[in-house]
Amino acid sequence: MTFETNDQAHVTPISRPFGLRVTGEIDYGNHRLLAGALHRAIREGGEEIRLDLGELAFIDVAGLRVIVTAAARLSPPRRLILDPISPVVRRLLAVTGWEHIKGLRMG
Repeated sequence: MTFETNDQAHVTPISRPFGLRVTGEIDYGNHRLLAGALHRAIREGGEEIRLDLGELAFIDVAGLRVIVTAAARLSPPRRLILDPISPVVRRLLAVTGWEHIKGLRMG
């Protein structure tokens, strides 16, 4: 099943490894799409939830905040793994200083 909005972003569940593939653009207008899918994945997932962000063309701070907030709320040893990760996401994490958030790992 694919969750999508305005043909800008696609969030697709993946089973192995368990998680979500996010493509397109995530911004303030559609970040709730990612939040809802990530909430379900965390509720249904195990110790590791993967986010495939390799084909994500753009994400703003609202979208990135969804990811880091979800990761920070995970109780150890659970973690959110960003793998693969697009250069734009890696750069934004570094600029904001959120790359070291508890519960968040980059592949």
